[in-house]
Amino acid sequence: MSPRVLLGGSPDGILGPARLPLEKAGFDVVPVATPELLEPFRVGAPPALFLVDEAFGPSGGVAFCRGLREDPWWRPVSLVLAVPAGEQHLEECLVAGINDFLLAPFPDDELVFKVRRLTAVPARREATGLVSIRGGRLGGGTVVGKTLNFSTGGLLVEAESYLTVGRKVDLVFFVPDGGPPAACRARVVRRASELSLFHPAYGLEYEEISDADRARVEAWVAAQGPEGIPPAPER
Repeated sequence: MSPRVLLGGSPDGILGPARLPLEKAGFDVVPVATPELLEPFRVGAPPALFLVDEAFGPSGGVAFCRGLREDPWWRPVSLVLAVPAGEQHLEECLVAGINDFLLAPFPDDELVFKVRRLTAVPARREATGLVSIRGGRLGGGTVVGKTLNFSTGGLLVEAESYLTVGRKVDLVFFVPDGGPPAACRARVVRRASELSLFHPAYGLEYEEISDADRARVEAWVAAQGPEGIPPAPER
């Protein structure tokens, strides 16, 4: 059975062009124009993924996703928020349980790549894999990242923008233990761009992290074994 993907938003919105390439890639795509049309989906198994326009719902896509994460039936569903480039609402998204971003306009191959990656593993962790990286590039600003792997010494992240190796950064990230966001000071120690087809990946080494957050990281990594979180499997 093809993975079901819901498209939340107006056909004329930024997710309007997403249906055709996803259907060509073999996904069962169901457009949903308004949140009121979601009730019939509660019969049977939840969809594999929900692509949400940042304008979806009366209070916007971030608030809509936060509401889904509070509903046990929707909690296993992967959430991807589509936003115009430069309008990422990062801090809100970190606590709304959103798994990944699409920055519009997005190429078809990146859309399909991200949807495949997030639907390859049926069970989704409740905590988002997003990470905020502040100060990692020349000129400042905050970069959105996606956690690929945890270790007791740092993170491996996929970033939406290039980071400068050697720079000190401020991180806000989720340990996948269901707890609140963790924060630390870290250093960009290496680039590993071969791990991503669309965005570079970097190793970030903890430099200043609270004892409590370090203990959470160490406990979670120990429970998973020495490898931590493996990169999502590809199809």
